[in-house]
Amino acid sequence: MAETRLRLPDETYEQIKKIAGDDGQSVNSAMVAAIDDYIARRRRERYRAIGRKVAERDRELLERLAR
Repeated sequence: MAETRLRLPDETYEQIKKIAGDDGQSVNSAMVAAIDDYIARRRRERYRAIGRKVAERDRELLERLAR
């Protein structure tokens, strides 16, 4: 497991600390979950962009296939 230091503004740390406490988890676990969510969201956005690009490029073919 990799280890890194993360500097957070005090307000951000307090917010994640409260969220973690409310969810019954550690601050570290809450931050890992938040980062995992961010990575997944970025991946979905990238896949959607690729899908839009393909749909634009192949619009005519897709319209013919839909008939």
